[in-house]
Amino acid sequence: MKYKKENDLFTILNALNKSQKLLLSRKWANEPYQSFIYVKTYQALLKQKKYDSQGLVDTIPELKMHQLANVQKELFSKILEHLRAQQKRTPFEEYRTLLKNYSILKGLNLPEQANKWKKKAIVYKATNSIINDAVLVDEETYYYETMSKPEMVSEFKLYSDMSPLTKQLMDGYLQFRQFYLQHRFSKNETEHHTLEVQLKKITHGIDYTELSLFNKIVYNRMLYHYNYTQRNFVLSYKYSSSLVTIYEEYGLANHYKEVYLKLLNYQLMCLFRLNATSRYAQLIDKFKHLQFSSSLPDINLLQETHFKYSLTHTLNLYMIQGDFRGGLRLFKTLNNSFEMLDKKNNAGYVNSINYKIACLYFGNELYENCIVYLDRIIYNMDITGRPDLQIFSRILKLTSLFELQDTEYIFENIRSVYSYLARNKQLDKFQIEIMQFLRVCAKLPTIEIRQELVNLRKAMLVVAQNKFEQRPFFYFDIIGWLDSKLDKKSLSETIERRGLGHRVLY
Repeated sequence: MKYKKENDLFTILNALNKSQKLLLSRKWANEPYQSFIYVKTYQALLKQKKYDSQGLVDTIPELKMHQLANVQKELFSKILEHLRAQQKRTPFEEYRTLLKNYSILKGLNLPEQANKWKKKAIVYKATNSIINDAVLVDEETYYYETMSKPEMVSEFKLYSDMSPLTKQLMDGYLQFRQFYLQHRFSKNETEHHTLEVQLKKITHGIDYTELSLFNKIVYNRMLYHYNYTQRNFVLSYKYSSSLVTIYEEYGLANHYKEVYLKLLNYQLMCLFRLNATSRYAQLIDKFKHLQFSSSLPDINLLQETHFKYSLTHTLNLYMIQGDFRGGLRLFKTLNNSFEMLDKKNNAGYVNSINYKIACLYFGNELYENCIVYLDRIIYNMDITGRPDLQIFSRILKLTSLFELQDTEYIFENIRSVYSYLARNKQLDKFQIEIMQFLRVCAKLPTIEIRQELVNLRKAMLVVAQNKFEQRPFFYFDIIGWLDSKLDKKSLSETIERRGLGHRVLY
C-alpha cells in the first residue's frame, strides 16, 4: 500500500496543541502503554518533521510494513477517543445518555430505578430550550432507525410528556418512515390509496402556521417520507428543503450536524430522482464543502457519514451526465477510503456502491469488470445488504453476458434467475419482459436481434407509463441502453445527449 507523505494521522497530530500532546504523552508514559506499538508509533511521529513510513518502520523494530496501516488506524482511534473524553457534552448528548440509562434499567426490569432516570430526562429537557425545540425528532430518528418498529420505539419514548397533537404527528411520521424503510415505494393502487387515507386522517384540521417549531419539524419529516413513497419527488423535495431551511435558520444545523447531513441527503435523493442535473450539481458542491471542527464529539461518525453521502451522489451525478469514465476515475481515487469502511455495519451501503460501480463499468462497455462487482453483491450472504440489489444485480449480470455474447451461460442460468425472482415475488412486468427478451435472443443469430430490441423498447415504453411499475427503471436505464443499441451509439453518448432514458419518458 502506498502512503501519502502527510496522511490523516500525521495531520491530526500536527493539529494538536501543546496541552493536548502533553496529556497524551503523560497518559502513555507508564506501563502497560509503553510497550504498545501504537504508543511507540505516536512517539516516533512526534519527532518526525514530515511523514515517513519507512522511517517509522526503521525506528520501531517490532513494527512491520504490512502492519503499519492497522497500527495507524488504531492510533488514530485512540487519539480521537482521548479528545472526546476532554470535550464537554452537548445538551443533546446529555439528554440521550439519560434516556439510555432509563432504557437499560427498564430492560433489566428495574422500574423504580428506570423511572428516576425518566424523571431526570424530563426535567433536563424542560430546562433546556434547544432540547425542547428539536431534539425529540432526532431522538426518535436515533431509536427508530436502529429498531425500525414503532412498538419498540414506544418503549423508549416519553409519550406522557407530549401533547396529543405532537403524539399524533409523531405516530404518523413513524408509520411513513417505517413504510419507507421496508418498501421504499407504494407498489399498487391499494397501497397508494391506503397511505393517502392515513395522511388525510393525520393532517385533517391542522394549520401549519400555528404549529410549534418542533411540530413543524415532525410535520415536514412526515410529509417528506409520505411523498417519497408515493413517488411525488417534487413535493418530497419541497418538504426536505423546508427541513433544511428550519435547521439553518434556527441554528439547529450547528447542534445536530449528523441530522443536518441526512436532511441534505434527502434533498439530494429527490433531485437525483428528478434528473435535475444543474441543481443537483450545485447542492453536491455545497455538501462537499461542509466542514467539521476536529473538536466536535463523534467527529469520526460525521466524517464517515459525509464521505458516504458525498461518494454516493457524486457517482450519481456522473451517471446522470453519462460520464462513466469520469465516475470510475473518481472512485479509484477514493477506493482506499471506501475499503476502510466497516463492511459489517455498512453492508447495505457497500452493496449500493458496488452496484453503482458495476453500472459505470457497464456504461463503459467493460462487461467483465461489471460482472466482478455484481458478483460481490450476489454472493454476499449478509441479509442486511440491500436485498433489492440482489434482484437487479442478477438482471444486469445476464444483460452483461448478453453483451459478451455468452449465450451458453445465459441458457444455463436464466431459469435459476427466473426462479429466484419468482420466490422473492419480484416477477413484475419489467423483469418478465427483459427475461423473455434474453431467453429469445440467446437462441438467435446476432443479425436477427435488432427486431427483438425494437419489440422490447416498445414493451418498456408501455411499462414505464405505469407509476407502480417504475421502480426497476431506477436500477437499470434500460431505455437508454436500448436506444444506444438501436442508434449504434455508446450509452455514454446517448445519456449525455438527452439524460437518463427512463426519466425522459415521464
